[in-house]
Amino acid sequence: MKDNLNEPKIEREDYKKVLYRYLTLLSIVINIIGAYLVLNLNLPVYLDSVGTILAAILMGPVVGAFVGLATHFSLGVFMGPVYFYFAVVNGAIGLITGYIFKKHNLNLKTIVSASIVISLVASLMGNAISYSVFSGITGESVDILTKNLLEVGFNLFTAVYISGFLSNFLDKLISFAVVFYAMGVISAKFKMKEFKICKK
Repeated sequence: MKDNLNEPKIEREDYKKVLYRYLTLLSIVINIIGAYLVLNLNLPVYLDSVGTILAAILMGPVVGAFVGLATHFSLGVFMGPVYFYFAVVNGAIGLITGYIFKKHNLNLKTIVSASIVISLVASLMGNAISYSVFSGITGESVDILTKNLLEVGFNLFTAVYISGFLSNFLDKLISFAVVFYAMGVISAKFKMKEFKICKK
């Protein structure tokens, strides 16, 4: 009798594990599609962390960090080795996002605050890598802004950091907007029973 009572709980846990696996894979695919669109449309953002943010909010900082790292290793294999260098940045985005939304409500105020914090961290890390490894020019669309800043008189170091922060902040606002919409769809589909999310 006791074993029969435990069966629904076991089935629920198995379902949750399968759901997490599919969402993790979907998050990585979303990131890759975002990076591909940016590369082909020459957008001054990245869009390679939309899935990272989604995974971090739904499944926590560890899964978010894994999605970020896995994304850039995949991009490094399929789209060019430059992405390998920035894997740690996307991993950090997942980690920070996960911890922020583990403690705070998912609302507009937290999203804007999180965008600023993540943009600062991501730009500092990414710009340090860009400046030290690639002399500030990585071959991405964001380089257009860096070149424009150089043309108006900024030195390379300042141009890299300004363009890095601005593009990161715009990128995170767009990413969070997409995730916020996706959360509404997921909420309607799964009723959020499988996820611990603070919403107000």
